[in-house]
Amino acid sequence: MLLTGYLSKLGCRAGETVDVMVSSTAADVTVGLVRLIHGDENPNGPGFVHEEVDAVAPRLIHAEEQETAIGSYAVGSEVIDLSGDAHVSLALWPTTPDSDREQGLMSLPEAGLSLGIVGRCVVARVGDGLLTSAPCLQAREWFRVDLTVSPASARLRVWALPHPQGDAVLLDEAVSPGVALGSGRPLLAATRLTERQDRTFPEGLYNGKLAAVSLEANGATEGAWAFELDMSSQRAVDVSGHERHLNLVNTPTRAMTGPTWTNRFHAWEQDPAQWNAIHFHDDDLADAGWPVSLELEIPSALPSGVYAVRLQANGAETDYIPLAVRPREGAPHARIAFMLATFTYLAYANEHLTEGDFEQGSEIPVRTGEWEDLVAAHPEWGKSVYDLHNDGSGVAHSSALRPIPNMRPTYRFWGFHAPRRFPADLYVVNFLTQLGEPFDVITEHDLHSEADALTHYQTVITGSHPEYYSGDMLDALDRHVDSGGGLLYLGGDGFYWVTTSVREHPLVIEVRKSEGLRHWDAEPGERHHASTGELGGLWRSRGRSAHRLFGVGMGAHGWDNKAPGYRRTAESYRDDVRWVFEGIEDEVIGDFGLIMNGTSGDEIDRIDHRYGTPRDTVVLASSEPHSQWYVPVPEDVTTVSNQLNGTFNRDVRSDMVLVEREGGGAVFSVGSIIFTGALPVNGGANNAALLVENVIRNFTSRRKRT
Repeated sequence: MLLTGYLSKLGCRAGETVDVMVSSTAADVTVGLVRLIHGDENPNGPGFVHEEVDAVAPRLIHAEEQETAIGSYAVGSEVIDLSGDAHVSLALWPTTPDSDREQGLMSLPEAGLSLGIVGRCVVARVGDGLLTSAPCLQAREWFRVDLTVSPASARLRVWALPHPQGDAVLLDEAVSPGVALGSGRPLLAATRLTERQDRTFPEGLYNGKLAAVSLEANGATEGAWAFELDMSSQRAVDVSGHERHLNLVNTPTRAMTGPTWTNRFHAWEQDPAQWNAIHFHDDDLADAGWPVSLELEIPSALPSGVYAVRLQANGAETDYIPLAVRPREGAPHARIAFMLATFTYLAYANEHLTEGDFEQGSEIPVRTGEWEDLVAAHPEWGKSVYDLHNDGSGVAHSSALRPIPNMRPTYRFWGFHAPRRFPADLYVVNFLTQLGEPFDVITEHDLHSEADALTHYQTVITGSHPEYYSGDMLDALDRHVDSGGGLLYLGGDGFYWVTTSVREHPLVIEVRKSEGLRHWDAEPGERHHASTGELGGLWRSRGRSAHRLFGVGMGAHGWDNKAPGYRRTAESYRDDVRWVFEGIEDEVIGDFGLIMNGTSGDEIDRIDHRYGTPRDTVVLASSEPHSQWYVPVPEDVTTVSNQLNGTFNRDVRSDMVLVEREGGGAVFSVGSIIFTGALPVNGGANNAALLVENVIRNFTSRRKRT
């Protein structure tokens, strides 16, 4: 059976209300709230640990299986009269022109006008008539289409636009008897919209770019949409003087090069007119759009923590939808904050890598589970920024407003059949709960949107994989440490990708990839974010590598059956850092763990002074040698060699470091994604957990300047 859902928020304050959206093949669903402590069901750990929230009484709701309206398009709200002569002109850069299904370019369905493509042909439907061009369209090339319709005749022309400076070449022309059109709303990138259960669903979705779209009636311009204007918004601006702006649905990709791009500029803010295209995809998704099943009131006295809205049906089926709860507005704060990596959770949300020809490069077999099966069965729930769109272009947006099966407390990553991301961060929640020190839980979305989100906290702790970060978030962490705060980076591959959020959809992130460890490349000229205009890619290429604040940065990656631990360095015995190892006599830290049986693995970080590691950084420990399955990240490989892997290359390692800052602030980094998997081993009585406890207690005893 199907039982799943999503929430209107990734996090909230106690006392706020959260909308719950549910899809179920069972009619009766019970909705409750639990506090999550630990997710991994590995028998060598504490198992799935959660607590009932008695203050929220379970509620029985009626549920139905929900449809999801996927695919991007643009639609107007104002009716345009085409009863006389009408003329449509647009440029297109199709990405799936060979498809035998009709893809809408511009339609006014109520008026009896539809312009689209099918089988490399341009097709125009005018009233009951049909005009079809020769099969002249090619993928990823620019064309212009002109359609003129009057009661006397209709004419369709298709032009090739071979070069920004060249002349258009007429490829084909079709003529038919005319027709009297009516009135309708303009629709781009779809043939029509249908209404079902008070919701709108697009049909005939288009894959590719559109640019320079205009509509005339009786010789007057009724709409001319300049996609280069208001680039960070979800509207297409009409410059005809009528202000018939179009609403963009499901975040098509903006800041796309148009037919006049000259290669001279590469940032759209330099000459926006050259970026006058929008790329539409039939699998874009910003919001699943399900109706609200329940408005859940979070008690104002509820302690801060990681919670989940629990869905139950048929006495056995259960789904847990995560929710971070902060203290209510004005309530006291703890001195410690644990930060969930919600930007990164979204980046990986519903990734489909196991469905293709993925080569893992490890001796560990891929083991998919119910989470991947559910995502594969429901492609309408959208993709991650690790995937390709159906037309082969990279996915630049990812949203929280949809079911995300791989963001669940018991999720096990297919690559090594153990927790990754959210469930791995619950190792830290379990550890902090056992520690007994009060702590609050916040999200990276809080950090991104609130400049003072860390003001009240002395010690801030990251999870296992804070990979996707915005500049505002990095600024906030810098301010925290500069003012005397402590920062524990308990993960690896952190602060790697430049990430922004969409202005009108704050639960949608934007990423542009063109370097580093990636699965796709942005097209030339399309590496700057539409949401902010800033250059995408790696923070390292922007001169803001993680090394500068955290001492370490992404250096290698791999999976293996046995991950190594960390061996202490001679520096770790210095009097000024001896406190980190108080109560620990072992030379090797973390030669165990619930993920790959160790602590240094998956994606790992090391020091590198070339990229900003402070000179006074203390390397406390470095990982034992890695196997052949570990290799450097692409940005570190300048010369190809058969001795790049961990067997030969000592740069393939992770470093555990301490960085003391003037004013009392300090940073402790472990440099490995899987490190947190050691914290629950032996009930928390182990050297990795004790080391982290020592650092937390030391950092929290300090005093931050306000």
